[in-house]
Amino acid sequence: MSDLKLDTVRRRPGECFSCDVNAGRVTPPGGTVYEDEYWIVDHGVSRLVRGYLVLKPKRHVHELADLVPEEAASLGVVVQAVVAAMRWALGTERIYVCSFAETVHHLHFHLLPRYPEMPGLGPDLMPALFAEERWVCTIAEAEDAAARIRDAIRNRSSSPPGP
Repeated sequence: MSDLKLDTVRRRPGECFSCDVNAGRVTPPGGTVYEDEYWIVDHGVSRLVRGYLVLKPKRHVHELADLVPEEAASLGVVVQAVVAAMRWALGTERIYVCSFAETVHHLHFHLLPRYPEMPGLGPDLMPALFAEERWVCTIAEAEDAAARIRDAIRNRSSSPPGP
């Protein structure tokens, strides 16, 4: 069972769970997976599924429209690099990328791996991922996935470009 349910991330007005994670006041399993000038990626604290990552801007913004041009320009590059590393490190069938920012009012993207043993339901899989505990992973599994993805990002960025 997850130690931190999604509804427990609600804070008093003016507080932000994502800012707490970014500042190190909340430690995600496995630590930071990727970080650059504008973005931070870490394993989801709620551990919905092994390898579930959260991509968020370092700066507190509510939605895509609030990004400055430099943040917006780098977003696609970061998403592509992280998703490619996830696919390589975890052996996924798909990786769903979505953003809601309804519970945590800080722009963030859920990078949700779908493994071969999971049904290929697209958006219909979301309720099962967010409401059930069917695929919740242990802290050790989350830490291992974070380390594998972090290593894949490092290895891919040091390799020459190619197919």
